[in-house]
Amino acid sequence: MDREILFRGKRMDNGKWVEGWYCPKKTGHYEGDSFVEEMQSVIIASMTGGGYQYAVVDPRTVCQYTGLTDRNGKKIFVGDIVEDKHGNLYKAFWQENYYQFSFICIKSKNNFLKDAKWALWSLSKNDELSFCGNIFDNPALLEGGAE
Repeated sequence: MDREILFRGKRMDNGKWVEGWYCPKKTGHYEGDSFVEEMQSVIIASMTGGGYQYAVVDPRTVCQYTGLTDRNGKKIFVGDIVEDKHGNLYKAFWQENYYQFSFICIKSKNNFLKDAKWALWSLSKNDELSFCGNIFDNPALLEGGAE
């Protein structure tokens, strides 16, 4: 299998996106004589020039790379929103019951398409998808955006 496994998350310290490998990290603190264990979501990124850096990220924003790019080469992650050549908007998500990345139509002038789900590969074949945003930075797109 020749697929890049990559994650993205928003840093807790400055809110910027970081890409890399996802690694939950155990931390904790003492309360009296008891150690209270906590989990942090961490993205480990390789640095230019060698070595690695890590960033603690908001666990609610951790998204996996789907293996797909838009027509401009931008990587599409779960939670990203893309637009096709007809103006329809789709959200990328993991479809648990089929064990695959999929798209759901969140905005369309065609009522038949609204809320319809497709396997990721079925829409990506036409090379007409363009990145619009994501559900974290652009929540208005989930309501269908401006008509």
